[in-house]
Amino acid sequence: MPGIIEAFGGYIEKHAVRSPDRCRRLLLAAYRANGLSIRLFPEKRLSSARRFGVNYINDAVVRMLAHPEKSALVNVFMPCELLQAMDITPMCAEMYSSYINGTRCEGVFADAAENEGIAETFCSYHKVLVGSAYSGVLPAPSVAVNCSLVCDANSLTFRELARYYGIPHFYVDVPKSRDEESIGYVAGQLREMRVFLEEATGKRLDDARLREAVARSGRTTALLKECLREKGSHCLPSSVVSELNEIYMTHNALGTREAEIYASRLLCELKAAPESRGLKILWLYSIPIWQEPVKRLLNFNTRCQITACDMNLDCLLEMDPEKPYESMAKRLVLSGFNGGKERVRAAVENAKTLNCDGVVCFCSWGCKQSMGISSVLKNALEAEGYPVLVLNGDACDRRNASDGQVATRLEAFFEMLEKRHG
Repeated sequence: MPGIIEAFGGYIEKHAVRSPDRCRRLLLAAYRANGLSIRLFPEKRLSSARRFGVNYINDAVVRMLAHPEKSALVNVFMPCELLQAMDITPMCAEMYSSYINGTRCEGVFADAAENEGIAETFCSYHKVLVGSAYSGVLPAPSVAVNCSLVCDANSLTFRELARYYGIPHFYVDVPKSRDEESIGYVAGQLREMRVFLEEATGKRLDDARLREAVARSGRTTALLKECLREKGSHCLPSSVVSELNEIYMTHNALGTREAEIYASRLLCELKAAPESRGLKILWLYSIPIWQEPVKRLLNFNTRCQITACDMNLDCLLEMDPEKPYESMAKRLVLSGFNGGKERVRAAVENAKTLNCDGVVCFCSWGCKQSMGISSVLKNALEAEGYPVLVLNGDACDRRNASDGQVATRLEAFFEMLEKRHG
């Protein structure tokens, strides 16, 4: 299978610029085939919840490409209950680029972006996304909506793609101050976003459907909060891909029945799982799921496993369906990623809740926030007794990372933790 994927990716890289329509159809066919494959031949070592999540996300990517006119381009932290209530598929920028990486053809799109003036040091997720648009492979969505949370690239990428495609764009500004005034300010913007979506799509939002979506989000986050507590004491073998997939389920998919089903199944399986054994790792930021040493060392490994990724723990708050806009706004303003100090505090708190043995802080190419705060995170966590490995690499573009270096550093870190663990 790896040889087939590599050959497929090579074909896409060779023909993407000259035959974008053909390459888009081939990518769509590949993702549909992948969906059929994971249904007929599921990874039996994955839990039922993880398999459910893999299927749902693959279907979402297929919908993004097959029906772009029913999709909205979003960033991963953008609340999507408004979209869910209007039957608009969130076209998650980061998830799309991860799938492009999975078909081993991200290089041609990163190059296409750089050839048009996008900086080489720009976030690889966003560079691949922009290059996919410039090359003509990524079809135009109906609208683009994004928030300012975490990533500076958001402000540039979504504005540029809206200009390039000629589609309407809505931007949600999230203040750094974590107070009621900020929540009200963001809630007001989300109300404006409702009007924007209705005018841009010609659809009318049913308030009852929005309340229902927010209620589901509230139930889902409550279940995920229970999962967090169970992860600290139970071992549910998993893969790095399914851990990364969970980021979509805990963000853009919130408000859907599928996200609630996922969280409910995951909680049941965690409660029934055996007690933790081996090393428990808290992973900070995205995961380079494409790297062989990462998969070899962390997939279904009882010696060492990722207990959680902090991107799945950023804001597990109660939500009030009678105040849907305030509830969505609170999730942004009170996010563990809204400000450097809060991210450090959240990392320490999560490490304690999960009873972690160590922390990997991953600095992906182009992510200025992760690189800039990595030493602060390391110092704060180590002061609390948690060893930290700051690992440089690229979560999306394989040309910017070395398997050998990653393998050496991870193996040495795990060996040190095992000696420390006794």
